[in-house]
Amino acid sequence: METYQQIHDFTPAGAERFAAFLAAQARPDVNAEACRMECLGVMEDNLNGSTAAPLSWELGAFESATGRPATFTAELADLIVETVNPTE
Repeated sequence: METYQQIHDFTPAGAERFAAFLAAQARPDVNAEACRMECLGVMEDNLNGSTAAPLSWELGAFESATGRPATFTAELADLIVETVNPTE
């Protein structure tokens, strides 16, 4: 297995940006923790994918306050990332 990037969480600044995004875009009954976990998982997949996918996650229309999808985009500085070498 090859070396890969593992996202552990948002940095404090990244968490603040994500919370502000959810406050502005999500319905009030949306589970913020579930959204956070899904977002981090999608971003980790994008970071390790064979294409240069952006570090972004889409809040679905069903969860959106407007009924339309909304996209959160992060920078590497917003994330706590570890390089993992499975052979070590």
